Amino acid sequence: MRRMLGPLAAVALSLLAPLTAPALEPTFASIAGERFGAWDTDRDGLLSAGEIDTLCIDPSVKGEEAAAVASLKRIIRSGRYAVPPLTREYLSTAAPAARSPAPRADADRQDSGEVTAPTTGAPALRTPNFQSSFASSVRRIRSTKRDLFADETPDLDRCRQGPLGNCYFVAAIGAAVHRDPGSVTSMITPQADGSYLVRFATSEAVAVPPLTDAELALSGTTGDEGLWLPVLEKALGLLRIDANPERYTTRTATDAIANGGSTSTIIRMLTNHQTARITLKRRPRSTDKGPDGKPIELPPVPAGDPADLARKVRADVADAIREQRLVACSTGVEKLPPGISPKHAYAIIAMSQEDDTLTLWNPHGNTVRPRGEPGPTNGYHTRAGVFTVPISEFVTIFSGVVIETDTPAPRPKPAPTAN
Repeated sequence: MRRMLGPLAAVALSLLAPLTAPALEPTFASIAGERFGAWDTDRDGLLSAGEIDTLCIDPSVKGEEAAAVASLKRIIRSGRYAVPPLTREYLSTAAPAARSPAPRADADRQDSGEVTAPTTGAPALRTPNFQSSFASSVRRIRSTKRDLFADETPDLDRCRQGPLGNCYFVAAIGAAVHRDPGSVTSMITPQADGSYLVRFATSEAVAVPPLTDAELALSGTTGDEGLWLPVLEKALGLLRIDANPERYTTRTATDAIANGGSTSTIIRMLTNHQTARITLKRRPRSTDKGPDGKPIELPPVPAGDPADLARKVRADVADAIREQRLVACSTGVEKLPPGISPKHAYAIIAMSQEDDTLTLWNPHGNTVRPRGEPGPTNGYHTRAGVFTVPISEFVTIFSGVVIETDTPAPRPKPAPTAN
C-alpha cells in the first residue's frame, strides 16, 4: 500500500503545484522602460531626435530593442502624431491607441492610431500607437534574410515599399527589376567587411555600411529575397546627404529619402537617360484666397481631351515598352478608385495593344478584390501590387506618366574650385 501512495502523492503534488507561466513577449513599453537610461545619453530625462538617430545607426542595437527604436523613429518623423515629451514615464506606460482607419498616405502607412479632433486651420493629429509600430518592426527584423540576393533574379513578387515616403524610388527600381533583374544586381558589390559599394548610372560608387536592425525595420523589403532594396535605399540617402549636408542634417540615411522625390530623377539616375513626361491632369490657378491669405487650391482637371491623351499614352508607352525603356506614373490628391493611393508613384510594366490596357505595379504590394465590376468605382483586381487598367480609364485616374528616353542625361556641372 505504501508503494502505491508514493506515485499517487507525486501526482497529487504535481497537480497542486503552480503552473510555470510562459515567458511574456517584450512590448514597446517594457523595452522603453528598461533601456531608457542607456538611450538618454545626455541624462536630461528626455529622448531627443538626435539620440534616436544615433540609436538607429548603432549596429549594437539589435532585435526587439532595435524594433522599439524604429517605432520611435517612424512616429516622430511622420509629423502626423500628437507626441508629448519623450520621458521614461510616458514611453514605459504608453498603451496601444484604439485602432481606426489611418489616412491613405505614402509614409508610415502601416502605423495605426486614433484620430484626434481637428483644430481650426490645422490637420488632425493621431495618438501614436508605439506598440503597433513596434510589432511590425519586430516582424520585419525577424523575417528578413540577411543575404544580399537570395537568388540570381530578383523580382517584384515580395518587393514592398516600407514606412518611408519614397514611392518615387521604389516604383522606378521596380520598373528596372521587371525589365532586367541583372541591371539591379550589377549595381551592388558586397565587400569583405559586410559593407557594400553601390554605383548608380549617374554617380560615383557610394560606400554603404552594413544595415542595422533599426534600418531594416525602417526600409523597404523584398520578403525572402535579400537585402538589395534597403541597401539601394540607404545608398540614395547617403548620396542626398553628401550632396546637400545643410538640408539633410540627420544622421540616418532613411530620413533623406523619406519625404518624397522625383521619379524622373531616379530613372535618370538608374539609366543615365533623360525622361519625357505626359501630363494627364493639371491644377488650375485660383484667384480666390482662403483665411490664411493663400490661394485656394482647385481640384485638378484633365490636361486635354481624354481621347487625345489616351492616344498619346498608347503611342508613347507602346514605343517605350517595345524598346525596353522604363515607364512610371503617378496620382494626385483627388478621390481615387479603391486600392489606388493618392500622391503615389507606380511602375508601368506591360501594355496590351489587343486589350488596350496597361499593367501597373504598386510599390505597396497590396491586394484588392473589387466588390462588384472592376473599374473606377470598385477598384481593380490586384495581387502583389500588380493590376491592369484600360487606357481609357487610366488617363482619367492618373495625373502623369514619366518615360525614359534614349537621349543621354546631361553631365553634371563640376563643383567650383576655390581660388
